[in-house]
Amino acid sequence: MATKKIKSIKGRTMRLTRLDECGNVSTDACAVIVTDGFISVTIANEVESGEEYTQKNAWGDFCIAEKDGDRVKWANVTIAMCEVDPEILDLIGGANPVTNAGNTIGATFGTEPNPNSFAIEVWTKKAGGDACAAGTGLVEWGYFVVPFVKNGIIDGDITIENGPLTLSMKGEGQGAPSSWGLGPHGDSPMKSAFPAGDLYGIVVTDVQPPNTTDGCEPIGGVRSKANPGDTFAPDPQITASDATNAALLTGEGFIAVPTTAWAGTEHITIGGYSFFWSGTAWKPGDASRLNANPGRTYPADVQITASDVPNAAKLTGEGFVAVPQTAWTTGQKITIGTFDFNWTASAWAAGAHA
Repeated sequence: MATKKIKSIKGRTMRLTRLDECGNVSTDACAVIVTDGFISVTIANEVESGEEYTQKNAWGDFCIAEKDGDRVKWANVTIAMCEVDPEILDLIGGANPVTNAGNTIGATFGTEPNPNSFAIEVWTKKAGGDACAAGTGLVEWGYFVVPFVKNGIIDGDITIENGPLTLSMKGEGQGAPSSWGLGPHGDSPMKSAFPAGDLYGIVVTDVQPPNTTDGCEPIGGVRSKANPGDTFAPDPQITASDATNAALLTGEGFIAVPTTAWAGTEHITIGGYSFFWSGTAWKPGDASRLNANPGRTYPADVQITASDVPNAAKLTGEGFVAVPQTAWTTGQKITIGTFDFNWTASAWAAGAHA
């Protein structure tokens, strides 16, 4: 059986995920940060030496000389930063964010232990001529993960001097809870569920490093860089895949990447609801609505409840763009759920074209 050799050099991207004290993923608005502003990440086992059992005989020779194996108690995780997002100080170190006009501008530090936890994932460059996955052409990466780090705190001194400011933070990687599984972000770099109870993992993956974020994002996706195919956690403000909810997406922080019109069936998913970018605005469904040509069939749309004039008038607002824009010919139609519509050259009409 073929194996993937781990040949790792340099760190590309680090993703930090806020957890509660039991290791469950946070539902806070500030739940994930992706950054490349780190100098190093160190993972080191905290080891307790095994018990020794020795007994000498009357001559001074050992008649019993045994030792239990060493035991790993936890994994010490140390992160050195050169570009510190203030919200990282909160997410890792339990600091108190300082905000101004909606921006996080720093943090303050108290004396109480940090009750919360975090997960850390790091993508590293895979060295060598086999850095692209066979058959897919995707670049492969080294992937390191510690799914449950507790007792996060600033590590060492903060030194102000004639030189760059660096800041270190540390925590203790404990046995992963079963809730981590494939991870909460929908990309599953490990390809299989992380074993509950294990401390950390290293694999070769073709899952690409996530885009860096501008501060914290909610869990489930980077809203400020919403790419086709991204899956986001449910948003309580988004209750359907329709024009009304599509109009809310920009206000909810979803920014399309790319900003040109998406194509084919490209879309994002928020909870169970799909939306795409038309080039100027969010629309419900997927980008195939921009190419609504005769014969195309679409899933049901909650706003389209019949094949009649009032529902035909909704189609443009729901993102359906007729192709071609000239009048369709006899029998031509699109179907949305079980309802048929056609294009008259100026508007959508109910049923197949006469």
